[in-house]
Amino acid sequence: MNSMRTKVTLLAVCAMIVSLGIIAFVGAVSVKNLSNRDADRTLYMMCKTGRMDLEAYFNSVEHSVKTVSTLAQGSLEGVSEEELARHVDRAAGIFSQLSHQTNGVLTYYYRIDPAISKTVSGFWYVNLDAKGFYKHEVTDITQFDTNDTSKLVWFTVPKATKKGIWLPPYVTDNLAVRVLSYNEPVFWNGVFIGVIGIEINYRTLAQEVENIRPYKNGYAFVLDEKGDFIYHPQMNSNYLTGKALPPPPKELLGANNGIRYTYNGIEKDAVWMPLSNGMRLYVCAPVSEINSSWQKPIWDIIYASVIVLLIVGVIIMFLANRITKPLQDLSKAAREVYKGNYDFALEYDKNDEIGGIARSFRKLVAKVKEQSRKKGGYE
Repeated sequence: MNSMRTKVTLLAVCAMIVSLGIIAFVGAVSVKNLSNRDADRTLYMMCKTGRMDLEAYFNSVEHSVKTVSTLAQGSLEGVSEEELARHVDRAAGIFSQLSHQTNGVLTYYYRIDPAISKTVSGFWYVNLDAKGFYKHEVTDITQFDTNDTSKLVWFTVPKATKKGIWLPPYVTDNLAVRVLSYNEPVFWNGVFIGVIGIEINYRTLAQEVENIRPYKNGYAFVLDEKGDFIYHPQMNSNYLTGKALPPPPKELLGANNGIRYTYNGIEKDAVWMPLSNGMRLYVCAPVSEINSSWQKPIWDIIYASVIVLLIVGVIIMFLANRITKPLQDLSKAAREVYKGNYDFALEYDKNDEIGGIARSFRKLVAKVKEQSRKKGGYE
């Protein structure tokens, strides 16, 4: 009977293990998929919000420069020295009004091409201490070939491409300050006149992007259209220590908006969106941190399943004992009858299969006992 009880218990426990295993597996897969979708949604929404903020900021800078460029070109009536001087003064007046409406403007300038005028060079206004703009000596470009786009990129590239350009972070030669700039060419009757531009403090852009923080160790960064870093959280520390920032992984430059890549030995998931100026905003988080959001619930499911299995196992053992107890009593009674002892107590009398067998067994024993008594009387 112990074997029967063991078989019943093992069968029930195995059935519970299989059932709980299936439930736990389905639950774990569901939790993992749900958490991964939630992580993707979080990265996407933060990237979308960050893009809107950056677009608004970059557009405000571009709008200021293009406004001055358009008005300056519209007011230019010639390239004589007197007319150029008046033209530059009008542009400076317009810039003075617009610069206060654009956050983070460090300098604004209008550099006249030396090929147009030797005496009218333009202007350069600087605000380093946030106390107001003051006039600074313009950069001397007379020693450079303004058709060589490898030098004086802020000047030569707009001249060559005839369109505005954003430059990646650089340190100004004269001010020793880290900036980004947007530069727009000025033409009159097809003749290149000069370049109008704004330099914004790199910290202003950094603060805009630093606010994007998914999870505990996630961050955002910006690449230009060539795949070079415009902003990365490590750029400041690497700049101070003189260390070069490792180039971005090739996976980041693909067409897929959802990317898994490894950087500095850490596997990350990232989402990127394009900006109207050709840059890309990326929002990323470590895969281990994303996985932790679903690994803990899965372990909770496993722990709960084990606890349930233990509790149910105890209950099954108790029930198996109760189910096999009448069979144990019947087996004991059969052994007593075999020994010739017909006086025993078999009390199980419930209305089930075992109860029916017990009643039939008692009747059989009573009949055998009666026949045995009669046989003894004859003798």
